[in-house]
Amino acid sequence: MIDAIMNQLKQQVGSELQQKEQVNASELNGIFDVVKEQTAEKVGENMLDQGLEGVMSLFSNNDNNKKADSLQASITGGIVDSLQKKLGFSGSKATGIVSIIMPYLLQLLTDKNAETPDDDPSPIKDILGGSMGSIGDKLGGLF
Repeated sequence: MIDAIMNQLKQQVGSELQQKEQVNASELNGIFDVVKEQTAEKVGENMLDQGLEGVMSLFSNNDNNKKADSLQASITGGIVDSLQKKLGFSGSKATGIVSIIMPYLLQLLTDKNAETPDDDPSPIKDILGGSMGSIGDKLGGLF
């Protein structure tokens, strides 16, 4: 399911990234691979360390709690760092890319999570579980 969300995200912001951040078409797949990897990794780490509270808050239509704010900062920082290290983007370009992507990413994940009751984390597991490997396996016990 994360692949479908990444494809949707790419369709929504791909041209904006090309126009505003001068990203060329060949770089888009790498960018969205980093976004997918870092989102899954940071959400998984957060869930293992702090439980569901921050994740469920971040991917809800309610105001973020402190754990959600921390998770969002972790995802953002992870993506910026990986864009620099893996794709060689400057810090300002990586930050610009993330500032375009994050609102759309959060909304797509929130919309998917909103398909079930507020206390049902199964969409998050479905969205991120398949891409998280052993973290996904460990999360199985949390649901």
